[in-house]
Amino acid sequence: MWLVGLVSPSEFLPWGAALSSRVLSDPSLLSILGVFIYPFLHADILHLILNSIVFASLGSLLESTITRRLFIRVLATAALAPACIWLLSTLAIQSTTVVIGSSGLVYALFGACLVLFPEMPLNLIFIEIKLWMAASALIAFSFLATIAQCFGYESGTAHLVHFGGAVCGWVLLGGYQRFTFNSLTPFRWLRERAAQTEARKAKQNAARVDDILAKVSRSGIASLTASERKYLEQQSRKK
Repeated sequence: MWLVGLVSPSEFLPWGAALSSRVLSDPSLLSILGVFIYPFLHADILHLILNSIVFASLGSLLESTITRRLFIRVLATAALAPACIWLLSTLAIQSTTVVIGSSGLVYALFGACLVLFPEMPLNLIFIEIKLWMAASALIAFSFLATIAQCFGYESGTAHLVHFGGAVCGWVLLGGYQRFTFNSLTPFRWLRERAAQTEARKAKQNAARVDDILAKVSRSGIASLTASERKYLEQQSRKK
């Protein structure tokens, strides 16, 4: 898939065969072609290797889980939709960034896997984290960087394409239908913690009620203190 990326993009960029605002200001056959082939061009071999490793890992997992047709649809949409939105955005922010690389597709895979495998462990050499942690951090960063670029910050990276790719993957896999804040691990942990606390309180209350009833059985109801009577009444009303 990355065969074109093995060729130095410097051989293509002067003629506009990459995603750039030139397709709007000075359209040519190569600049239009760049809208379709920019994911296959990479700045250097490291750029190519990093994208290829993530794509191979998450792509093979996703392709074995969903249909081939949906997989291709995710990639095609993640390549073209963010590219079109980015081109329109250059009219407003006057960006001179030239976009190459498959990072948008990689982000699309993160977005899709965030829907299907949020709890999947990722081994990052020294630590192991959940996929939702890595995906959420990357997507949040691309979103914030996109906002910064809207206000004039120029980093040389098309973060809008990254964020758009993630959104495409997430939406096409039905993330908007499955997602709730309660489904996220931190919220689930808080919910479980609250349930455990509630169960512990219920157990303590039941034990105290048993002690009070045992006292009534031994010495009669007149032996109860005012606080014990009040507590017993409160527990009776709860039931």
